[in-house]
Amino acid sequence: MRTFLAMEIPDEIKRYLQTVNNTLSKHINGVKWVKSEGQHITLKFFGEIEEPLVWKLKDNLEYIGLKHSPFTLCLNQIDAFPSKKKARVIVVSLENGIDNINEIFNDIEDSVYFLGIEKDERGFKPHITLGRNRIAADITDKFISIEKKSFDVDAFELFKSTLTSHGAIYTPLWKINLSKRH
Repeated sequence: MRTFLAMEIPDEIKRYLQTVNNTLSKHINGVKWVKSEGQHITLKFFGEIEEPLVWKLKDNLEYIGLKHSPFTLCLNQIDAFPSKKKARVIVVSLENGIDNINEIFNDIEDSVYFLGIEKDERGFKPHITLGRNRIAADITDKFISIEKKSFDVDAFELFKSTLTSHGAIYTPLWKINLSKRH
């Protein structure tokens, strides 16, 4: 099954980002915009894995929840990968709490490596994907400013991703709460 680890974002933030998508869609053509129910912060994409590994992953990652406390992230600005001049993916970058999420990412990378899963060589840039462009486009002058809304993060989850003709459907398989006490 096709899987990834992610942090959910609150419905209030998803609704706000939907208004951002609606505004951007008037200025940027050819983008497949992510529906609000599909918005999240991806920590690690595994791709196709066998079901026994789903549960090995949970067993292997549970200590991370005990090691980390809930924290707050904040929407920062509209950005693009690999760059605004050659945008393929339009995202919202995040600020505050970046050290927290980077530590969790590094712990995940170290843990899954021992299960034979390669580390991500591209580096980790915490973000929320808004849309994807089939052809790289220069969208430098199309950006809008956004409200710096804060939200709390208290868990990460493994999702199954089922590809359909109407887009991907994400189904949560398990969740690990961030439960370290100060």
